[in-house]
Amino acid sequence: MTQEKLRELLLQYFENSISKTDCKELLNYLDAVDHQEIAPIVDELLLSLPDTNRLERTDADAIYNAIHSDPRFSEIDKTVKRTGGIPKRWYLVAATVFLFLSVSLLYFKTTNTGRETKTVATGSKSSIGIKPGSKKATLTLPDGEVIDLEAQNQGMLHVNSKANIRKVKSGQIVYQSGQPSESDYGNRNKLSFNDLKTPKGGEYQITLVDGTRVWLNSASSLRFPSSFSGGRRQVILSGEAYFEVAKNAAMPFVVSIGQTEIKVLGTHFNVSGYNDDDITTTTLLEGSVQLTNGKNQRILNPGQQAAISKSLGGIQISQGDIAQAMAWKNGYFRFDDQDIRGIMKQVSRWYDVEVEFKGKEMSNKQFGGTFYRSKGIGELLSHLEQLDNNIHFKIIGRRIEIME
Repeated sequence: MTQEKLRELLLQYFENSISKTDCKELLNYLDAVDHQEIAPIVDELLLSLPDTNRLERTDADAIYNAIHSDPRFSEIDKTVKRTGGIPKRWYLVAATVFLFLSVSLLYFKTTNTGRETKTVATGSKSSIGIKPGSKKATLTLPDGEVIDLEAQNQGMLHVNSKANIRKVKSGQIVYQSGQPSESDYGNRNKLSFNDLKTPKGGEYQITLVDGTRVWLNSASSLRFPSSFSGGRRQVILSGEAYFEVAKNAAMPFVVSIGQTEIKVLGTHFNVSGYNDDDITTTTLLEGSVQLTNGKNQRILNPGQQAAISKSLGGIQISQGDIAQAMAWKNGYFRFDDQDIRGIMKQVSRWYDVEVEFKGKEMSNKQFGGTFYRSKGIGELLSHLEQLDNNIHFKIIGRRIEIME
């Protein structure tokens, strides 16, 4: 689809004048394209719209609900069920289009004493040398060899009897079954483990040998075997990852993180449990999972989130915030009345910076809104300063000092 055609269809979509046929074409295109690639076009279009057509300071959840109830999409959904022509997640793609509105027209809410909402303009702050995160990771093979994935070209990276490892055009790595040798048949149940690690300022995607796809967030690691055998497929996670698990009823997929095990057959879910966070959260998008923590065991249903405290234990189930859980994978930060310390923890991991707080009473300062992870850190810090006149940031090399 040409850029001119995309602009035309998006404009019709925003003005509620798009036909069913064109709407199908738009959704199919958006389902196949990298959303980051079309973000500049959407931004440009939004800025050219009359003020009456803009959705300023609109929460992404409200946008999603509006799309989900859009009668045009109800008709398309019926067509999907009848013909199978459009992926079942079409409405998530549509929500992504509208999400550009809330990301491009950025706002933050700050809560201190009482509640105050401000909208700010783009600012600037010196941040030379500090770049947003990118696709960076190292892969440690069972024999100890370490591969810098960022430095590798597209093509085959490693071949052995357990698995072949290939870097594909999109930048991710894909494991495929190897050709077992005669000596391997006597060690079928012996697993050889690989370690995929992202640094601060890095993220990466991998397809495991069973077809399971994993997106690994910054400062995270995934330990997994070259091939699965026995009664289950087990991986070990540290940090945060999003999983789309390949179905295999005979061999459940198990994610171990700390003292928690997450058992699934085939499903989509996000897990976050950094070492410096007390709470480990599991947010389920599709299917079902079984969580086990010590003697506690719970079943999670779609749309729910499980929270497990490392210090207190137990499993707390609540309605999940899907948009917030998926924000990092979809390329943006989403802060929902979050305190400045929690925000800066995410900023530190993504931009690979150290953070130092000079003030003592900062936990009561809460902010909300969305922000592209591809944008500079200086712009983000300037926004925060404009929202709260009492908070200031100073960048010294790769260290950020936060003062009142």
